[in-house]
Amino acid sequence: MPFLLIVPNIALDITEHMSWIANIVNIFLPLSVYAFLFSLWRRVGLTTFLTIPLMCLAAFQIVLLFLYGGSIIGVDMFLNVATTSVSEASELLGSLLTAIGFILIIYLPALFFAFLAVSRRMNLTQKFIRKYRKVAAVCFSLSFFLTICCSIFVKDYTVKNYLFPINVFKNFELALDRVNDLKNYEAKSRDYAYNAVSTRSDSIPEVYVMVVGETSRGNNWQLAGYDRPTNPRLSETEGVVFYPKAITESNTTHKSVPMIMSDLDATCFESVESHKSILTAFKEAGYKTYFFSNQKRNRSYTEFFSNEADSIYYVPDYTNALTYDHELIKMMNDVVVNDTINKKKFFVLHTYGSHFNYLDRYPAELAYFTPDRYDNATMEARDNLINAFDNTIRYIDSYLADAINSLDSLNCPAALVYAADHGEDIYDDKRKRFLHASPIPTSYQLHVPMLVWTSKALDQINPSFREGLENNTSKTVGSTVALFHTICTLAGLEMPSLQDDESLTSADLLPFKFKYVSDRNECYTLKDMHFPNIDKEYLQKLGIE
Repeated sequence: MPFLLIVPNIALDITEHMSWIANIVNIFLPLSVYAFLFSLWRRVGLTTFLTIPLMCLAAFQIVLLFLYGGSIIGVDMFLNVATTSVSEASELLGSLLTAIGFILIIYLPALFFAFLAVSRRMNLTQKFIRKYRKVAAVCFSLSFFLTICCSIFVKDYTVKNYLFPINVFKNFELALDRVNDLKNYEAKSRDYAYNAVSTRSDSIPEVYVMVVGETSRGNNWQLAGYDRPTNPRLSETEGVVFYPKAITESNTTHKSVPMIMSDLDATCFESVESHKSILTAFKEAGYKTYFFSNQKRNRSYTEFFSNEADSIYYVPDYTNALTYDHELIKMMNDVVVNDTINKKKFFVLHTYGSHFNYLDRYPAELAYFTPDRYDNATMEARDNLINAFDNTIRYIDSYLADAINSLDSLNCPAALVYAADHGEDIYDDKRKRFLHASPIPTSYQLHVPMLVWTSKALDQINPSFREGLENNTSKTVGSTVALFHTICTLAGLEMPSLQDDESLTSADLLPFKFKYVSDRNECYTLKDMHFPNIDKEYLQKLGIE
């Protein structure tokens, strides 16, 4: 049984590229501890049942390795489990059948043996236990010595970072700390203020819209040079400016969306626990604010930020039926048409975008790329998966174009900004990776679509805005940094934290220097990421060296 518990250790030795001495420690130190535990009690069946929590942890790790090809269970993975809805989890089961089958093959026979051992009162002999303990003691002593050698001679080696399952226990502890931070968010952020003011007359109607996308890939957008017509309407829409070299600072929704919706970035993300969002900034400047979401509440910072709005509507709160993102545009249009009292309005629309299952993100009758049906997400089904994914982008194209047309018909200063929170892997290369939120991201998860549209009336107020927006399209930009500063600048807001050189309207826009919020909320540079060549080459094409 101890050998079954170190299956993930053996796999991690292969995937994590540690030093040879760290690989030895990662196997033999846990193995010696497990062996000693099984020698404490003669009733081997009961001891096996007591290790079920360790089996579950090992199973979780194995699933992660099947899904992402590497990395230990991170802090974000624990948080994702806590915030993922049942419907989202069920959508992923099909892609995990191989991993689940492997786990059942390994651990079910052990549990069956444990049941037989308990029912038949099978016990270990004292002689066997004594020999078992001696072997475990020798193995532990050698492993402990090698651990000390690792700490001395291997750069940056620590048990809490490199030894499974100690590193996972540490990440679980950090996840609990973050859950505690969430519980205390309201108290910590109560007095936060942007001190934002509007520089424009209260008598002028203005409407600004921030559309937060979900799981869309920049390289699948026609506007970025993709060879399929995924943006037929936006390509013909006057005033749309697209940024083909946009990079997110996180491949997880619960980090990227709070950064998009605030002046936070990877260098200061830890302060999210006491921060507020762009909704508060626009409220301070005299705007009526709205937050409409097609996603479920999940007790994350995104939900806490949404509570700052004057009007909040989560579509899943009112229906269990599948609802497409176009519904958010209809809700926005209703407000714009019917609310004649509030001249200045600001909307945040949180869409479901291209989140898997792709087939649920657009009506079947609007499928343009076919065949788009699949039973499970597999490498063999990649062509159909790509067709379905591209259909989701055509659907995004449709509702963004409709939103822009609605705003354009108002004949007032207005703007819409859009960016996806992160991208997605869809079996793109030999790594055969799928989905997002992996502890170590790929370039496909980091490259996102981003665009800005401004009305003619807004262009007339400040012609330099349009000039700046168009001149910056060739630059590498950080989506999680630029959107906040851009839309606040377009709306004429002033506040201490607003940075002109981070706005897409600025002639002095700084090229984005790669930053990434790590699993433990540390700011990583490009050097820290240790990307494989396949990702380095992709990012170099986007101007990131």
